[in-house]
Amino acid sequence: MDFSEGTVLRYKLVSSRDIEVNLDSTGSSTKGGKSKAQKMSEKLEMVIAYKAVELDPYGLSTIEGRCESARVTRTSVVRKASERDGAESLAGQSFRFRITPTGRIKDYTDLKALVRRCGDKAFASNTGRQGRIKNPDMITDFSAFQWHFWDSIASIEDAAAGVEPGQSWKATQFIALPMPIPAARETTYTLDRVEETDSGRKAVIVSSYKLSDSRVKNWPRPYKGSFNMRGMFGFLRKFKLHSLEGAGEQIFNIDTGTLESEEQHYKVHIEAGFMMPLGDTVPTVSVDQNISIKLLSQ
Repeated sequence: MDFSEGTVLRYKLVSSRDIEVNLDSTGSSTKGGKSKAQKMSEKLEMVIAYKAVELDPYGLSTIEGRCESARVTRTSVVRKASERDGAESLAGQSFRFRITPTGRIKDYTDLKALVRRCGDKAFASNTGRQGRIKNPDMITDFSAFQWHFWDSIASIEDAAAGVEPGQSWKATQFIALPMPIPAARETTYTLDRVEETDSGRKAVIVSSYKLSDSRVKNWPRPYKGSFNMRGMFGFLRKFKLHSLEGAGEQIFNIDTGTLESEEQHYKVHIEAGFMMPLGDTVPTVSVDQNISIKLLSQ
């Protein structure tokens, strides 16, 4: 990674997902087969500007990020409009972190504090007999962006030795889901090719994803204490990840040391249970996830 003094890197980050919830995927409670899935979608769009505050090419450098904008759009089967998404409170916020020369984050202190402050914004302003009610939010999407932004380079075991086309390496990463549970994927990166362009040599890195058996590390939980969830996920419990599959592609400029763009697409299938057992019914949740990262200017 190359953060030049005085240079600002501005990125547009987009995380969007289509969600299907089937409350009776086996059809055990209906005569006509499986019940009709309930569909919803949510999308987070952010612009974040990064600049170096303190550079150390052989040690840890301090980077400052500033969220210039954060907007969430959501469609749901629930007609009543939900309160402002907690992730939107990121707009105007600045944060610092320390990274190695390859982009591996070593100090998450400021980031974790920011995520917790956003988590406080995710709860309904009015509480009743049900206690604290958490509104839907996309805070963990921001966390996943930031925690794993440079993993394609940072996870190379011996970056100084270089990588040849066809060579692969792995990283374990937490992912964002519409329900607040820790979940991890195993990402396999492969250097597909290096292209010579007028703006420099560009590495095309492809990636594939599958469910990880590893325990999620450094998952920044945004919320404190116990709470109930508003909406469909408030009726479900005991979420169990069944499968995850997908792929992506990234463009990394070798000469400038900058990530220029990335696209990810994967699907997650989850089984769940009801708060109160309802016979043999098995609720399922399907998530169709898309992630986009684009360098706007430097």
